[in-house]
Amino acid sequence: ALEQMPESALHEHWPPFEQVAETNPKPRPQEASEEGGTTGHEAEEESEEEVGATEEEEEEEEAESGEETEGEHAPEEEEEEEEEEENSDEADAGLEAEEPEGSEEEGGSSEGDKSQEQEEEEEARAGPRSRKHIADVLGFRDIGSDDDKEEDALIQEILQELKKLSVNAIQPMEKLYKFKDISTRVLGDAEIFNKPMALFLGPWSAGKSSVINYLLGTEHTKAGLKTGPQPTDIDFTIVHYADKLQRASGTEMAAHWAFSSVNKFGQGFLDHFRGIGLPHPLLQKVTIVDTPGILDKRKVENYPFNDAFQWFIDRADAIYVVFDPSKLEIGEEMATLLDQLKGREAQTRFLLNKADFVQPHDIMRVTGQLLWNVSPLLGSSEAPVIHTVSMTSRPYHAGTPAEFFHEQELALLDHLREIMDERVENTIAYARRHAVRVRNHAKLVDCYLSTFYKQKGIFGSKKKVAEAITKEPNKYNIFEGLSRLNNVSRYDLPDPQVYYKFFKLNPVYEFKPLIDTCTYFKGCPLDKLDIAIAYDLPQLLGKYNDKTKLKKDHEKSATGQVPVPMGAEERRS
Repeated sequence: ALEQMPESALHEHWPPFEQVAETNPKPRPQEASEEGGTTGHEAEEESEEEVGATEEEEEEEEAESGEETEGEHAPEEEEEEEEEEENSDEADAGLEAEEPEGSEEEGGSSEGDKSQEQEEEEEARAGPRSRKHIADVLGFRDIGSDDDKEEDALIQEILQELKKLSVNAIQPMEKLYKFKDISTRVLGDAEIFNKPMALFLGPWSAGKSSVINYLLGTEHTKAGLKTGPQPTDIDFTIVHYADKLQRASGTEMAAHWAFSSVNKFGQGFLDHFRGIGLPHPLLQKVTIVDTPGILDKRKVENYPFNDAFQWFIDRADAIYVVFDPSKLEIGEEMATLLDQLKGREAQTRFLLNKADFVQPHDIMRVTGQLLWNVSPLLGSSEAPVIHTVSMTSRPYHAGTPAEFFHEQELALLDHLREIMDERVENTIAYARRHAVRVRNHAKLVDCYLSTFYKQKGIFGSKKKVAEAITKEPNKYNIFEGLSRLNNVSRYDLPDPQVYYKFFKLNPVYEFKPLIDTCTYFKGCPLDKLDIAIAYDLPQLLGKYNDKTKLKKDHEKSATGQVPVPMGAEERRS
């Protein structure tokens, strides 16, 4: 109130500090009554000199003055504190009166500071945002119920049958043609029985760890991931479920069956690999992975950085690429990472986090800039899905479109709920994609073999012939000939240079032709693989859909059978 009062009014009520100091000495304990304007002791002296009253009359006057001031003033101790505060206010007013009037610019800046301070005070009074919508959309209340336990039992039954298919139909072809030497993609127990994986990646300090902390409610707690404006995320962090807070080193995590295959990246990777266990209901359904921030001109790591990223990308059910509105540029390292996402566009979502720091009229422009930057680097003609959010527990900044941010956050939570509900569908789809890759690999090796036997003479050097074929396969139309076969697409085949390196390790003449792998009693491994891809895997998915009681998020709208996001109202076009 003092700051907003005009200077003239200040002088009218409170004189300058020097005048106050000269005319108003420190008040004595006894305060005068407001009517008389003199203290009790001054009244006593006047009565002695002028009237000559007795001591009894003096006591009566003091009592009367005390009665008058009793209802208007606090006790003596509180009066002293109030007078000291008034004197300090008077001193401040006097100092302000002595200062020259500032320029208009200074006045404008002070008003801006006041408005900013008022906004911060309003945000502080508002308190943290409600997290109820997170629990509602992700269905925390249903986790652990009888229906949920029954669903888990059905899922385990289906996954056990999937493992049998893998052992009988897929793994034999993998071993015959050494598929593991050409691809990091495998189909083992970890890929079949693991919970759905949500992978967060992006540039340094974009808000990846902040989003995870927000989802789990671990902001400002010892269980939270480190956050800050400087690069703090240098490790691959697995956030999984545990009965209590647990921390595990990379060596401990690699000893677990779910992550045992990361040992191939070496000890250098294990030094940057760790796990955190938390008793959170979301982690009972999803495993969350936080990754190192992408930083150009990064010091060369002592482990295969991009290969480690590819390992997690191949196994992720949902990939969230987080960007900061102030750092939208795509450097060389980030472009390489986005190139690794080709083929996973359906599982990828882009998050423009900290969006409430952007002026409302610039939000669409910033979102469009991100769309412009990332679209050419992806392998799909469709525009990537971008969620403009501010995922933190603090209130939105004043003046920002809070309702729009909330709707965007709900859409993101809907996508996360989908990967929780579609665990079996995604696992079977992954197994089928893997089986197709194994079949294409076996057929491609067989094409190399048939070309080798055609070009090799009776007395020719098999090493020289094999070197010529593997070095220039296009000269012999190997890839083109394979693409003419049924059920094989040229776009599903790796680069010829990849096979040149593969045959350096495994000479082409050491493999058997596909026809020679058939036996009288066991049949042909290729036929079993074809049957698994065409019939067994789709039938297994149909069996699950028939038995599950899980409520599918598909409702009829006015336009027909359209998937409606959970928690969202049905909108009619």
